[in-house]
Amino acid sequence: MTSSDAGGPEDPWPDEPDDPGASEEMDPLADIGPDVPEVSVPDAPDPSENEVSADLVRAFWKLVAIFNVALLALSLGPMLAFFRGEWVAGGFVFLVGIAFLIHGYLGYRRHDPAR
Repeated sequence: MTSSDAGGPEDPWPDEPDDPGASEEMDPLADIGPDVPEVSVPDAPDPSENEVSADLVRAFWKLVAIFNVALLALSLGPMLAFFRGEWVAGGFVFLVGIAFLIHGYLGYRRHDPAR
């Protein structure tokens, strides 16, 4: 069936403008996405207000090193035992890891401000 058979010409694109370059055309990016919210950015805090004692900083980094050694020894000991068959060396390294873990935990409890 053609447009002349239906009783008149039909517009195959009824939603399209007749002249795509017309000046009344809106900004194509105006309706894309949600509106941008406005926020107020607070000022950065003064770091001098949050200073801690040098002893606490030193204790923190000491505990970080102790727990790193403990983690290394606790993971390396079983690997030495199982993959290389060095049961004595692996067991010793694992026990050193447990000792460092206990030492680190006790050091943490000494400096715990919540206690």
